[in-house]
Amino acid sequence: MSRSKWIQFVLDRMIWFILLLVILFFWLRAGDKFLTGINLINILLHASVLGVLTIGQTICLLSGNFDLSAEGAVSLLTVLAAWLMLPYREMTLAQAGGIGWELSPFIVIPIILVLGTVIGWINGFLITRLRMNNFIVTLAMQLFLRGLAFVISLGAIMPGTPKEFNWLGGGRIGAIPVSVIVTILLFLGFEFFLKYSRFGRELYAVGANRDAARASGFKPALTITKAYMIGGFMAGLASWMLLGRLEVSVPTLGVGMTLETVASAVIGGVALSGGSGSIMGAFSGVLLLSVVDTGLNLMEVDPFWVTGVRGLIILVALLLEVQKARIRVGAVATRSGSSTGTAAKS
Repeated sequence: MSRSKWIQFVLDRMIWFILLLVILFFWLRAGDKFLTGINLINILLHASVLGVLTIGQTICLLSGNFDLSAEGAVSLLTVLAAWLMLPYREMTLAQAGGIGWELSPFIVIPIILVLGTVIGWINGFLITRLRMNNFIVTLAMQLFLRGLAFVISLGAIMPGTPKEFNWLGGGRIGAIPVSVIVTILLFLGFEFFLKYSRFGRELYAVGANRDAARASGFKPALTITKAYMIGGFMAGLASWMLLGRLEVSVPTLGVGMTLETVASAVIGGVALSGGSGSIMGAFSGVLLLSVVDTGLNLMEVDPFWVTGVRGLIILVALLLEVQKARIRVGAVATRSGSSTGTAAKS
């Protein structure tokens, strides 16, 4: 293995080494209580909703696009689900009831999953067909969806979601939360799907070079739209999971999660320019943020330091990404030079 390939190999897996070092640090500083079974489950539980959203964000990033609308979708879909399931009650300054339909969770769950997918399709349509900027479109969609959430709920909380609905977010199989099991299975499933499916090949090709992908017979517009639809579906799933865990709907649920999903993906090696990275790499980023949050809380560190540490982690991740990009460009240039030299000699 050449020196450049060896460096690339190490950089591609650096996040896992960093994660191990961070775990070791908190184990030494916080004591045995950090590596208890309960705390490890809490770390994974904290990572579950963020992880589901990060899968959708990662797929959009791999296509060369951002999705800033996911947190707005979470705000709207959690409010809408509670609104459809809860009985009507007189609204107070603190609490609100539903519309009074009291729909079954088995009807509401498909509704929010389909609606999340439709939101993703609208994003993809505006970006690919009307050629609107993906950053502005999804940011505007985020604000619009959160505004609808406030209109429906009038800013009040909606407590008391049904037990059947809460299973995904609050249920357990033995000592392990259902949401943790589902999140891990989703990461493994999407990793396999993107690696071995035609859609996965199209996604990486479109993200790396849209014109070259089109020349190869792929359809970039369709691929990007599918990526946003998957992102929307994952936002619906995350909404179900989050509301099921809290059992209370608030229109501010999901606020700030967009930055965390992008940070998790970038920390895990997903390129902001598209076409490079992996789902399991993004999973490592989710775990790192969750470990840092949990470890600093155990050490009773000031919450403001948590934000600062997160920012530092993101900067280090971007530094690693820049170094990997430089090595990739250098490797391509070296191969091109070698091929030119060989052709000239012949």
